[in-house]
Amino acid sequence: MNSIRSRLTIGLLVGFCVLWTGAATALYLYFRTGLLAEFDTTLLANAQALAALTHQRNGIFELDFPGEFIPGFEGGPAANYFQLLSANGKIIDQSPSLGVSHLFPSTDSTEILQYLDLTLPDGQRGRAVSLRFIPQGNEEAPDSQLDKHLGASVILTVALHRAGLDHRLGILATALLVVGGLLAVSTGLGVPLVVHRGLSPLQEVAEHASRIDVESLQLRFPSSNLPTELQPICGRLNELLARLQASFERERQFSADVAHELRTPIAELRSLAEVALRWPGEPAASTSALKETLEIAMQMGTIVNGLLSLARCEAGLQKLDTVPVRVAALMREIWESLADLAREKRLAIFWNMAEDGSMETDLALFRSILINLLSNAVDYSPAGGSIHICVKTETVPWQIDISNSVTDLTPADVPHLFERFWRRDPARSASSHSGLGLALTRVFAKSLGLEIAAYLTTTDVLTFTLRPGSSIREEATMKIPTST
Repeated sequence: MNSIRSRLTIGLLVGFCVLWTGAATALYLYFRTGLLAEFDTTLLANAQALAALTHQRNGIFELDFPGEFIPGFEGGPAANYFQLLSANGKIIDQSPSLGVSHLFPSTDSTEILQYLDLTLPDGQRGRAVSLRFIPQGNEEAPDSQLDKHLGASVILTVALHRAGLDHRLGILATALLVVGGLLAVSTGLGVPLVVHRGLSPLQEVAEHASRIDVESLQLRFPSSNLPTELQPICGRLNELLARLQASFERERQFSADVAHELRTPIAELRSLAEVALRWPGEPAASTSALKETLEIAMQMGTIVNGLLSLARCEAGLQKLDTVPVRVAALMREIWESLADLAREKRLAIFWNMAEDGSMETDLALFRSILINLLSNAVDYSPAGGSIHICVKTETVPWQIDISNSVTDLTPADVPHLFERFWRRDPARSASSHSGLGLALTRVFAKSLGLEIAAYLTTTDVLTFTLRPGSSIREEATMKIPTST
């Protein structure tokens, strides 16, 4: 009962039944009214004909009934009846077909014309018209007698058998019932077929969805032959499958990258342990092995801590402690730890920032973002290159741009910069880097409600832009500041 098919089928069947019942009832009432009006017209014509034959003669009411011209009132099977009553209910005249019986219509009504259904003296159903009128006077009578008796009304009741009317109404009702039954049967057979055919595209989509699992995320829903209503749904499902496929591929690649990153230090630790066990008596070798072991352990710890930080931020478990941060002072503090390496590589540093600019943010995460961006610029700038640091905290929205020279980066590489463990070539795989710095930077920025983007402003300058909101473009052309 909860399926769309059953609800549609039951709803359509009930709707068609109600619709047909209402239409059949309206049709029956329409034709019944017409047939009854036709019957009443005939009934009234008979009453008017008899009323025209009713006269007053010297205060006496008479009905000159010509039986040979109106034979239906004489008697016999399915005879017609009439009865003429005075205003006080006294019978003045009646049809021969009544014999000793009477119609006994109501004389209390003051209506001039009244139709009523009744049982005729022969026990059959009939319909009568009661006509109250003042008979015509006798023209041969003196005027005094006419004035004395004119104005007295009589009641003429004419009754006819309605067997013919009932027969026609019965035929009409039977025809409507037969047609209605046939329509009900055809509807009961046709609606489920129509519903099944109409919902078959949904069934196809469901069957296609049942064939999709983790190993077949490359499958897509065909939408070219589907109804218009299902095409947007299949389009969204295909987009969802594409995102799921990309996510699973990233997870598989991530697992492979983690295994690759940890395999080398683990192999080194094993080799050092084997050497130390083979020549245990050499202090210099033991000291060197311990130092190398410490370096490897720190490298592995960096990787593990980076992964834990990524997981914690992506799960929304990172707690934020918002405080006022003086951006320029923080930038120069971080730069002090990088200045020696920048001088060794003969890098030209250009600053453009307001010294009094500040913002409300989490100091620890914001510091990590700036450390990763600045150290990335220093480490990957070629010797003799340049770094441009532009901080605009006085504008709304504020923006931080960090640009550095590059020699081995192409536009196709830029979208991969924030991926975990991504390196373009072995030259970018120094042991001091875990391959998680920029990935952490993007996750930290998202936790702070910031966005970060990377793009090549020229063929040899890589720029990272950090700002609030969602208005950063992936590709842009900007003017690099040249003032120190």
